[in-house]
Amino acid sequence: MFTSPSYPRPSAQEIDAFVGEQFCGKLIATDAHGYPQVSLLPFVRQGGAFEIHMVQDDPTCVALRQAGRGAFLFDEPLAFTPHHVVSDDVASFATLHFLAVLFRIEAEVSLDPSDVAAALERLLARYEADARWETVADGPTYGPSLRRLAYARLRIVGVEAKFKVAQNRTPTERARLLAFLAARGLEGDVRAARRIRAAAP
Repeated sequence: MFTSPSYPRPSAQEIDAFVGEQFCGKLIATDAHGYPQVSLLPFVRQGGAFEIHMVQDDPTCVALRQAGRGAFLFDEPLAFTPHHVVSDDVASFATLHFLAVLFRIEAEVSLDPSDVAAALERLLARYEADARWETVADGPTYGPSLRRLAYARLRIVGVEAKFKVAQNRTPTERARLLAFLAARGLEGDVRAARRIRAAAP
Protein backbone atom coordinates (compact mmCIF):
# COMPACT_ATOMS: atom_id res chain seq x y z
CA MET A 1 0.00 0.00 0.00
CA PHE A 2 1.13 3.56 -0.58
CA THR A 3 2.71 5.19 2.44
CA SER A 4 2.90 8.92 3.02
CA PRO A 5 4.49 11.11 5.69
CA SER A 6 1.04 12.68 6.05
CA TYR A 7 -0.05 9.50 7.82
CA PRO A 8 2.53 8.33 10.38
CA ARG A 9 3.18 4.60 10.47
CA PRO A 10 1.29 3.03 13.39
CA SER A 11 3.42 1.70 16.22
CA ALA A 12 3.79 -2.02 16.86
CA GLN A 13 1.47 -1.63 19.85
CA GLU A 14 -1.18 0.12 17.71
CA ILE A 15 -0.93 -2.58 15.07
CA ASP A 16 -1.27 -5.37 17.65
CA ALA A 17 -4.26 -3.67 19.27
CA PHE A 18 -5.99 -3.25 15.91
CA VAL A 19 -5.40 -6.85 14.87
CA GLY A 20 -6.60 -8.03 18.28
CA GLU A 21 -9.98 -6.38 17.63
CA GLN A 22 -10.53 -8.26 14.35
CA PHE A 23 -12.45 -11.53 14.07
CA CYS A 24 -11.21 -12.45 10.59
CA GLY A 25 -8.47 -11.64 8.12
CA LYS A 26 -8.13 -11.87 4.34
CA LEU A 27 -5.62 -14.46 3.19
CA ILE A 28 -4.13 -13.65 -0.22
CA ALA A 29 -2.07 -16.06 -2.31
CA THR A 30 -1.14 -16.03 -5.99
CA ASP A 31 -2.10 -19.08 -8.04
CA ALA A 32 -0.08 -20.82 -10.74
CA HIS A 33 -1.56 -18.50 -13.40
CA GLY A 34 -0.49 -15.35 -11.55
CA TYR A 35 -3.95 -14.42 -10.25
CA PRO A 36 -4.46 -13.53 -6.57
CA GLN A 37 -6.90 -15.73 -4.65
CA VAL A 38 -8.52 -14.39 -1.48
CA SER A 39 -10.38 -16.02 1.42
CA LEU A 40 -11.83 -14.50 4.62
CA LEU A 41 -10.77 -16.62 7.59
CA PRO A 42 -10.89 -16.68 11.39
CA PHE A 43 -7.47 -16.91 13.02
CA VAL A 44 -5.42 -17.36 16.13
CA ARG A 45 -2.39 -15.11 16.66
CA GLN A 46 0.61 -16.83 18.17
CA GLY A 47 3.47 -14.38 18.53
CA GLY A 48 5.10 -14.05 15.14
CA ALA A 49 2.57 -16.22 13.31
CA PHE A 50 -1.12 -16.75 12.60
CA GLU A 51 -2.94 -20.08 12.64
CA ILE A 52 -5.79 -20.69 10.22
CA HIS A 53 -7.73 -23.58 8.73
CA MET A 54 -9.17 -23.84 5.23
CA VAL A 55 -11.00 -26.25 2.94
CA GLN A 56 -8.33 -28.08 0.98
CA ASP A 57 -10.13 -27.39 -2.31
CA ASP A 58 -10.38 -23.65 -1.62
CA PRO A 59 -8.46 -21.98 -4.50
CA THR A 60 -6.61 -19.85 -1.95
CA CYS A 61 -5.47 -22.98 -0.11
CA VAL A 62 -4.31 -24.52 -3.38
CA ALA A 63 -2.41 -21.33 -4.24
CA LEU A 64 -0.88 -21.11 -0.77
CA ARG A 65 0.37 -24.70 -0.94
CA GLN A 66 1.91 -24.04 -4.35
CA ALA A 67 3.49 -20.68 -3.58
CA GLY A 68 4.38 -21.20 0.09
CA ARG A 69 3.90 -17.50 0.72
CA GLY A 70 1.28 -14.78 0.55
CA ALA A 71 -0.26 -12.02 2.64
CA PHE A 72 -2.73 -11.73 5.48
CA LEU A 73 -4.72 -8.49 5.39
CA PHE A 74 -6.74 -6.79 8.11
CA ASP A 75 -8.68 -3.70 7.07
CA GLU A 76 -11.39 -1.49 8.49
CA PRO A 77 -13.00 0.94 6.03
CA LEU A 78 -14.46 3.73 8.14
CA ALA A 79 -16.01 6.55 6.14
CA PHE A 80 -15.86 8.59 2.95
CA THR A 81 -15.94 12.37 3.41
CA PRO A 82 -16.67 14.77 0.51
CA HIS A 83 -14.33 17.59 -0.42
CA HIS A 84 -16.55 20.39 0.85
CA VAL A 85 -15.90 19.37 4.46
CA VAL A 86 -12.43 20.89 4.02
CA SER A 87 -12.83 23.15 0.95
CA ASP A 88 -15.81 24.22 -1.11
CA ASP A 89 -13.70 24.49 -4.26
CA VAL A 90 -10.93 21.87 -4.20
CA ALA A 91 -12.25 18.41 -5.11
CA SER A 92 -9.02 16.63 -4.14
CA PHE A 93 -9.94 16.97 -0.45
CA ALA A 94 -12.52 14.20 -0.87
CA THR A 95 -11.10 11.13 0.85
CA LEU A 96 -11.57 7.72 2.41
CA HIS A 97 -10.71 7.08 6.05
CA PHE A 98 -9.51 3.57 6.89
CA LEU A 99 -7.16 1.37 8.86
CA ALA A 100 -5.18 -1.40 7.16
CA VAL A 101 -2.41 -3.81 8.14
CA LEU A 102 -0.84 -6.20 5.64
CA PHE A 103 1.38 -9.02 6.87
CA ARG A 104 3.69 -10.73 4.41
CA ILE A 105 3.74 -14.40 5.36
CA GLU A 106 5.44 -17.72 4.66
CA ALA A 107 3.18 -20.73 5.14
CA GLU A 108 3.53 -24.22 6.53
CA VAL A 109 0.48 -26.26 5.46
CA SER A 110 -0.59 -29.61 6.90
CA LEU A 111 -3.37 -31.95 5.78
CA ASP A 112 -2.93 -34.19 8.82
CA PRO A 113 -6.34 -34.45 10.57
CA SER A 114 -4.66 -34.32 13.99
CA ASP A 115 -2.99 -30.99 13.12
CA VAL A 116 -6.30 -29.62 11.85
CA ALA A 117 -8.12 -30.81 14.98
CA ALA A 118 -5.59 -29.21 17.32
CA ALA A 119 -5.82 -25.92 15.42
CA LEU A 120 -9.62 -25.99 15.58
CA GLU A 121 -9.50 -26.54 19.33
CA ARG A 122 -7.31 -23.43 19.69
CA LEU A 123 -9.62 -21.50 17.37
CA LEU A 124 -12.70 -22.46 19.39
CA ALA A 125 -10.92 -21.51 22.60
CA ARG A 126 -10.43 -18.02 21.17
CA TYR A 127 -13.90 -17.47 19.71
CA GLU A 128 -16.03 -19.46 22.19
CA ALA A 129 -14.02 -19.30 25.37
CA ASP A 130 -17.04 -19.91 27.62
CA ALA A 131 -18.64 -22.69 25.55
CA ARG A 132 -18.45 -26.47 25.81
CA TRP A 133 -18.15 -28.95 22.95
CA GLU A 134 -17.16 -32.50 22.13
CA THR A 135 -13.38 -32.50 21.77
CA VAL A 136 -12.35 -32.06 18.16
CA ALA A 137 -10.60 -35.29 17.14
CA ASP A 138 -10.42 -37.64 14.17
CA GLY A 139 -13.45 -39.80 14.89
CA PRO A 140 -17.09 -40.31 13.91
CA THR A 141 -18.20 -36.76 14.71
CA TYR A 142 -15.44 -34.68 13.13
CA GLY A 143 -13.38 -37.10 11.04
CA PRO A 144 -15.02 -36.53 7.63
CA SER A 145 -14.74 -32.75 8.00
CA LEU A 146 -11.17 -32.85 9.28
CA ARG A 147 -10.04 -34.78 6.20
CA ARG A 148 -11.47 -32.05 3.96
CA LEU A 149 -9.58 -29.29 5.78
CA ALA A 150 -6.02 -28.01 5.89
CA TYR A 151 -4.15 -26.34 8.72
CA ALA A 152 -1.73 -23.51 7.98
CA ARG A 153 0.77 -21.66 10.12
CA LEU A 154 1.45 -18.24 8.60
CA ARG A 155 4.85 -17.00 9.75
CA ILE A 156 5.12 -13.21 9.62
CA VAL A 157 8.10 -12.04 7.54
CA GLY A 158 7.08 -8.40 7.05
CA VAL A 159 4.37 -5.89 7.79
CA GLU A 160 2.94 -2.77 6.17
CA ALA A 161 0.39 -0.58 7.95
CA LYS A 162 -1.54 2.59 7.26
CA PHE A 163 -4.10 4.31 9.48
CA LYS A 164 -5.58 7.10 7.33
CA VAL A 165 -7.64 9.08 9.82
CA ALA A 166 -7.15 12.79 9.12
CA GLN A 167 -3.74 13.15 10.74
CA ASN A 168 -2.90 15.63 7.93
CA ARG A 169 -5.75 18.00 8.75
CA THR A 170 -5.43 21.14 10.86
CA PRO A 171 -7.29 21.32 14.19
CA THR A 172 -9.94 23.54 12.55
CA GLU A 173 -10.37 21.18 9.60
CA ARG A 174 -10.52 18.20 11.95
CA ALA A 175 -13.25 19.88 13.99
CA ARG A 176 -15.28 20.48 10.81
CA LEU A 177 -14.76 16.86 9.82
CA LEU A 178 -15.93 15.56 13.19
CA ALA A 179 -18.98 17.83 13.10
CA PHE A 180 -19.83 16.56 9.62
CA LEU A 181 -19.57 12.92 10.69
CA ALA A 182 -21.74 13.55 13.74
CA ALA A 183 -24.41 15.23 11.64
CA ARG A 184 -24.38 12.66 8.83
CA GLY A 185 -24.63 9.66 11.14
CA LEU A 186 -23.99 6.90 8.60
CA GLU A 187 -22.87 3.45 9.67
CA GLY A 188 -19.17 3.76 10.36
CA ASP A 189 -19.21 7.51 11.08
CA VAL A 190 -19.08 6.99 14.86
CA ARG A 191 -16.15 4.59 14.51
CA ALA A 192 -14.45 6.99 12.12
CA ALA A 193 -14.84 9.88 14.55
CA ARG A 194 -13.44 7.79 17.40
CA ARG A 195 -10.40 6.82 15.33
CA ILE A 196 -9.85 10.41 14.16
CA ARG A 197 -9.93 11.74 17.72
CA ALA A 198 -7.54 9.04 18.90
CA ALA A 199 -5.04 9.77 16.11
CA ALA A 200 -5.08 13.57 16.42
CA PRO A 201 -1.51 14.89 16.83
